[in-house]
Amino acid sequence: MKQNKERSIHFVVENLIKIMNDNKLTKTGFSEKIGMPEPKWNKISNGKQSLSVSDLSKIAENLRLREIDIYTYPKKYIESKQTKNEGIKTQLTIELKEELKDKVLELVFGDSNLEILNNG
Repeated sequence: MKQNKERSIHFVVENLIKIMNDNKLTKTGFSEKIGMPEPKWNKISNGKQSLSVSDLSKIAENLRLREIDIYTYPKKYIESKQTKNEGIKTQLTIELKEELKDKVLELVFGDSNLEILNNG
């Protein structure tokens, strides 16, 4: 007997679904807009297939967004200049759910630097 496993949908895919819904697009219309075959988008949006980094880059380009803005959707990433400390040229501020913090840090800084950042 087959067991029906619940699949979790990655938060970036959830954000893409929000973008689709906010633009009042169907799955067909959204798949056309992002330049992805509808069956593939259906699998990704249902959590049956992972979204690759290269696919995310192509989607961002087709939506005329930056990848970081898909990560932070509906908020936009804004780079701020730090002038108080000359050692810091730019500062990044992103509001994330606590459970997503380590995932984003790992993506940005790599797995080996994550422990240094957390203990740091």
